[in-house]
Amino acid sequence: MRFAFLLLLFCTSLTAQDAIDSSGHIITCFTRDTAVGAFQPPRAEFVDGSAPITTTFNLVFTDSVPEAARASMQFAADIWGSYLQSDVPIRVEVDWRDEKDDRLLASAGPSTIYRAFPGAVDPDVWYPVALAEAIVGEDLNETTEADINVVVNSTANWNFSTDGRVPRNRIDLSTVFLHELGHGLGFLSSVDSTSDTSVSIGFNNRFIIYDLFLETPPGRSLVDATLFPSPSPELLAAVIERLDFVGDSAVAKNNGEPVPLFAPETFDVGSSVSHLDENTYRAGRPNALMTPSVAAGEAVHDPGPVTLGILFDLGWPLRFDLSTSVPEVVAGRLGIYPNPATDLVRLSLEEVLSPTVAILYGADGREVRRQDISGSAGREAQLAVNDLPPGLYTLFVPDGNRAFSGRLMVR
Repeated sequence: MRFAFLLLLFCTSLTAQDAIDSSGHIITCFTRDTAVGAFQPPRAEFVDGSAPITTTFNLVFTDSVPEAARASMQFAADIWGSYLQSDVPIRVEVDWRDEKDDRLLASAGPSTIYRAFPGAVDPDVWYPVALAEAIVGEDLNETTEADINVVVNSTANWNFSTDGRVPRNRIDLSTVFLHELGHGLGFLSSVDSTSDTSVSIGFNNRFIIYDLFLETPPGRSLVDATLFPSPSPELLAAVIERLDFVGDSAVAKNNGEPVPLFAPETFDVGSSVSHLDENTYRAGRPNALMTPSVAAGEAVHDPGPVTLGILFDLGWPLRFDLSTSVPEVVAGRLGIYPNPATDLVRLSLEEVLSPTVAILYGADGREVRRQDISGSAGREAQLAVNDLPPGLYTLFVPDGNRAFSGRLMVR
């Protein structure tokens, strides 16, 4: 099965952006045959309201979506909003219709993917529009256009409550919607079926950011065309064996081990590669959300550390207490100027009591610079950025049992 894409070309004075209508490339979520009584609650800070909503999700519903369902979906969107940090609201269009398949719960994906936008780590790599906008810090598409498309099967036996008490004959809508938003945010591969004997990878001969972190043992990258031409039987063989996500943050959150992905013996279009392995991350465990199916009676109201690590590896700005062992992170309180910067950045450390090091992370979540700033308490420190490629960075300054963070744009 192949997906058709409409190629659009956008030009600016600085760079040429490409955008593809990716609404035809959707990832599905099915119901599991066995009912379970498992609940993974939201983190305590979300429940008590102390976790601020740092990314706004604007949900746009078709008229067919029931009011009770809308509240359940907004609850799930706010969970993501309390983790992600984006100045650009994420617009999600939600349809509610009979999918003519009792097992299919929902499907989703980014409406558009972009490459070569300002701040892109690699101009030849596609990014989902919501992630690209988070990196750039401004809208790339029209503000009336969807960033994520979600279709929910209206005939499923839904549970609309958000308290985690799900009857064993019902499917928790908040869980499924939280799952689907994950795909729209970037938890998806471009791997697609071309025939019974081969699969392809890439959109218009370019990879999506998620693809870059895929490996099959022993350490063979799925984007290595010398090993896995696209399309080819060799690529199909790779994605129906052991397949791992190997981004640094995800691996760190998986106890230092590569993250097993869903790679069944028969390639499953819209499911294989773009989910966590269900045998590894079972229902009731912290990382169960992004497995390929949801059981009746199961509620997962948190993305889990591995999924958050994956999104961080993709380039999502996250609250940094998710990526470090520091108990408290003070976001947005680190003085950074000039911002945007071209050569030298000054850090205001008036509130930092015991600075030792400034750490700079790129948009892909990788550390790009570490500089000693000890002895600068209450004053200023300087950080050279003249040799860094243009883009969005996150600056992190540990301070005893807390840390300060802020975002920096390098021009």
